[in-house]
Amino acid sequence: MADTVDQAIAQVDQSVPYLIILGGNRQTWSQPLIDELRRKAKSQADVTIVALTDSSDPSWLHREDNPGLDGFLVKPLSGDVLASLVQSAWAKQSYS
Repeated sequence: MADTVDQAIAQVDQSVPYLIILGGNRQTWSQPLIDELRRKAKSQADVTIVALTDSSDPSWLHREDNPGLDGFLVKPLSGDVLASLVQSAWAKQSYS
């Protein structure tokens, strides 16, 4: 878990994850950030990157506002949904 963009990028440099969940808002998970994370994770081309948003946030509905994310998660997030996402991201990375 990282509290800042710089911390997140540093963690990806150390150990490339198969799943990245971005919190915050649309300004936090900008196109340059997504591009940088994907570039850093190039050894695992199938890294899954999703954003965690509030159901009241209207921006999660607009597909044209998607900066290259694989999907959106809406708070509150259940344990079952999170477990399914982790398994799916792991399988995507493992079998490609």
